[in-house]
Amino acid sequence: MQYLIYVHAIPLNHLVNIMEVNYLNHELDDNRKKQLIDILTNELKVLRAKAEISQQELADRMGVSRQTYGMIETKRQQMTWNHFMTLLFLFKSNNGTADIIYRIGAYPSDLEDYIKLNSE
Repeated sequence: MQYLIYVHAIPLNHLVNIMEVNYLNHELDDNRKKQLIDILTNELKVLRAKAEISQQELADRMGVSRQTYGMIETKRQQMTWNHFMTLLFLFKSNNGTADIIYRIGAYPSDLEDYIKLNSE
């Protein structure tokens, strides 16, 4: 899992662009994206607690204000696809939350395959 090193070396909001998410925009339709965003949104409080990270730290890594992150976590604002990808990489790289990401179905196999192909 060589790509995990890069998660810690650069801001996560930039990782999304590096991994060429535009490729995935053509592979996952809007309904599937919304479904994945909803899955992750429903578990944000639990994931953040398990990761032992504050709202401010997550907001900083996402490149948004703490207030914006708080509104996403409380479902008062929908997260963007790029925010979803940033949070997914963050929680996937955390030992306390990686297994949860798989269990809840927020890490689709097509995304996992694409990342593996581009990190070798």
